Amino acid sequence: MQVTGAEHGIDQPDDGGLLDDVVDEILGENLPPHREEDPWERRQRVLETTTTVILALAAVGTAWATFQASQWSSKESDAVSASSVARSKAIQATSQGARTEQLDTAIWLQWLSAFRAGDTAQAKFLRDRFRPGLLQAHKIWVAKAVVAPDGTVISAPAGTPFTEPQYVVPDAVRADALAAEAEHQLAVSQHAASRSTSFVLIAVVLALVLFFAGVATKFRNPRLQAVLVALALIVGVFALVRMLTMRQLL
Repeated sequence: MQVTGAEHGIDQPDDGGLLDDVVDEILGENLPPHREEDPWERRQRVLETTTTVILALAAVGTAWATFQASQWSSKESDAVSASSVARSKAIQATSQGARTEQLDTAIWLQWLSAFRAGDTAQAKFLRDRFRPGLLQAHKIWVAKAVVAPDGTVISAPAGTPFTEPQYVVPDAVRADALAAEAEHQLAVSQHAASRSTSFVLIAVVLALVLFFAGVATKFRNPRLQAVLVALALIVGVFALVRMLTMRQLL
């Protein structure tokens, strides 16, 4: 026959009772009555909570301002590079345009010499080889001449085809556009540099906020603590608002 512990008067462990005690302890049912919070402790708790919030916001703001400063600095570098490339291409286009204008001038002067000498065949040969831009300006220039009924030129027009607005050298036009682009990119780089500096300054200001809020709890003087927290709060709010109103780069 099997004998149980209860038959010999041995108490069995009450697992359910032990668990109830633990639950009551966690829920605070067995804790001593709550004593009234001391004013100093309450003020310190409020101070620590406030400084914790300020420190958290300032830390996030500092990280974001640093990130933005880096982004604007990268934009500045890209704009400077783009400006240098555009300016280099503008110089090349200017050189090509100058060579084209020299060739136009040389062939037109040869045509003028042949025309004055009455060498119609040579003049036509040269005229057929005018560049389209020169040919258009040449026709407009010639149309301004005063010609007698027999075809004799009474008076030549003023200037040359090269002074006509219709005379255009494509490379020169492209050089002007590239030069304008270079100036635009330079302006963009200067603006980006200014923005980067602004974000760096904001990061420095927020670092000061971290310092003020961090040391506020280290002092025992209530007025000094209040001054430091108020200073950190005011400066922090100003820096965060200023940062959020600025253009952001992602």
